[in-house]
Amino acid sequence: MTYTSRFIGIDISKSSFDICVLPDMHSASFSNDAGGIARFIAFLAQLDGIERLVVEPTGGYERSVVHTLLAARLPVAKVNARQIRQFARACGQLSKTDRIDAFVLADYARRMETKDLAPSSPAQVVLIDLVSRYRQLSHMIVQEKNRLEKLGARADATARAWIEETLSFLLQQRQSVVDAMEACLQSDEDLAVKAKVLMSLKGIGLRTACLLIAGLPELGLLNKGQIAKLVGVAPINRDSGLMRGKRMIAGGRKPVRDALYIAALPAIRFDPAMKAVFERLKAKGKPGKVALVAVMRRMIIILNAKMRDYRATVIDA
Repeated sequence: MTYTSRFIGIDISKSSFDICVLPDMHSASFSNDAGGIARFIAFLAQLDGIERLVVEPTGGYERSVVHTLLAARLPVAKVNARQIRQFARACGQLSKTDRIDAFVLADYARRMETKDLAPSSPAQVVLIDLVSRYRQLSHMIVQEKNRLEKLGARADATARAWIEETLSFLLQQRQSVVDAMEACLQSDEDLAVKAKVLMSLKGIGLRTACLLIAGLPELGLLNKGQIAKLVGVAPINRDSGLMRGKRMIAGGRKPVRDALYIAALPAIRFDPAMKAVFERLKAKGKPGKVALVAVMRRMIIILNAKMRDYRATVIDA
């Protein structure tokens, strides 16, 4: 009896998802609802040697599929869509259909190393939804504030009142979401301890801790270079021959990086170690943003180490 390692790519859209199984070259399509996902799980039960399933983020449409696969204890990896397109171009695959995308994802799973997702607890799933809603409300609040500012002094009083009423409602709802986030942490001991570990670093408050827990579940599982790259605060070389280009940051998880940016501002004021890093780089003539990114990188490395130590104590216990 021969053992075959199988790699499965899943291209997910709003109403359906296509799959490709390699090396079998088997393709299929399922509806993206409870019935379709159940049929997909039944299909997978007939296969042996499943090494990895790979999906790409599709604005949340992949969540039900991923959650069900993790509940079934299957190895699932989520890969950035830009990486997948670059991989496809490197392989000479320029065409794009749902079936081709599923094949490219399966081929990526077969050829490249990926990090499997860890199962999320029910409380963490709720926290992820709350964090997503918090970001949405924050974006809408900024939009309403900009509209209010653009009205000017001669604006119609009724229009101003409407915007102020909407803004007040959004602020109240965002505070309700923050309260729900805090209650979610208190309902789960593991999440509560993780938040406490993160908030032990100056600059990290409740909201930032929730954003990190929800948006960076790999925290504590990677080394310092990997976590910096994942967040997008690792300097990237731009050298060729004798030319030495400017180091820059690119890619990574923008929501996490944005949260870290906000946390770094009070950190350089109230944390002596972070302040020293910032001032040392400024003294060398580095621009303020470069120095601030260095502080962000130092913070995420420290948080990663703290979370790694916490995970080690949980395993030992």
